Amino acid sequence: MEITSFSPLIMSNDADSIAKVFEDMGFVKQHEKKDVPETNHAGGFRMKDAAGHNVSIGQVDRLQRDMTAIQMNVSDFDEAMELLSSRGFKNMRGEGNVIDTGSSKTAVMISPAGYAINVVYHIK
Repeated sequence: MEITSFSPLIMSNDADSIAKVFEDMGFVKQHEKKDVPETNHAGGFRMKDAAGHNVSIGQVDRLQRDMTAIQMNVSDFDEAMELLSSRGFKNMRGEGNVIDTGSSKTAVMISPAGYAINVVYHIK
């Protein structure tokens, strides 16, 4: 499995206010994913600053408080999921529940210690 990018992800029910903080620090939106109603995924965006630092911000309406995770884009989704599962990680949405937007697949995996990795595969 190849990791194609690795950066922070902030999930919130108020992504726009978080984006404003990062805009004030010099970040700009680079890529935006729109609402995908059938998956209960409200979308989000990736931001980048002049030095090349990235942060992703996801709009997740059902969260009661913000959650920070690592976003890990990978070349093989199934392999990444198997690797994390074999180390005790659990899918936040339940076993086998993956968001498939047609252009990407994603699942937030929670470690036994409580930290989260959002596994993302961009379908080519």
